[in-house]
Amino acid sequence: MSTPLMLVAVAALICAAMAAGIALWAMARVRRLGRRVMIQETALLSLRGALSAVCSSEMATDQRQAEVERRLRQLAEQQEQLLLRDPDQGPYQHAMRLATQGASREELMKTCGLTRGEADLLLALHGGSGVARKG
Repeated sequence: MSTPLMLVAVAALICAAMAAGIALWAMARVRRLGRRVMIQETALLSLRGALSAVCSSEMATDQRQAEVERRLRQLAEQQEQLLLRDPDQGPYQHAMRLATQGASREELMKTCGLTRGEADLLLALHGGSGVARKG
């Protein structure tokens, strides 16, 4: 074999060896990256499960909070009704006080739970301008 041909053959052999080395390195790298992807996917599934649990827990907490708020409003209304029912002064005492302070018919009806007729009567008896006050 001639020297130039021998040099070309050696160069080709070196290139082939380098290409094989690069291919082996690339395959090993792909395997490592594949393992990392699997680990990341497992972690992602775990995080999705945890997030789902947090969301359902938050929904339950929101429901409990809404129930507590509803109950608190109910208790406040009951307390207001009990305050209006002073056994020593009668059920209309609070309404009379409001009428003398200038409350309107609608205010008396809403605040004290009076009918229109009851509110008009209280305004006629205890209000400054009687039934003429419409509010």
